[in-house]
Amino acid sequence: MVKSYAKGYRAEYELVHKLAGRGFMVVRTPRSGRIGLASPDIIAAKGGRLLVIECKSRKNGFTIDAAQLQELQEWVEKAGAVAYVGCKIARRGWSFLRLEDVKKNNGNVGKKFVASAGLDLEQIII
Repeated sequence: MVKSYAKGYRAEYELVHKLAGRGFMVVRTPRSGRIGLASPDIIAAKGGRLLVIECKSRKNGFTIDAAQLQELQEWVEKAGAVAYVGCKIARRGWSFLRLEDVKKNNGNVGKKFVASAGLDLEQIII
């Protein structure tokens, strides 16, 4: 468990710095799922654009539960944010999935899905 948390923290920290390096104001919300409020892992803003990202760092595929997807949807509806699921797959780097695409796929995220629907960082920050 601790190893998994550390891996996730390092991945989130890396993404925070990538976004900050591209001019975004960025905050990481540590232990985001444990406060009882809709809080994504990363919140980034630049020029009036608001991104919210739920991050996952995995070797293999995974499923995002409906509650996490609903929390991202709240940010879309209440704050006008653009929501993504950020996936850092071992030795492949970051890829980002639109919230709508993940919801259509019932929260299931696998390598083939990421390969077909994933966006790179430059595509989500424009």
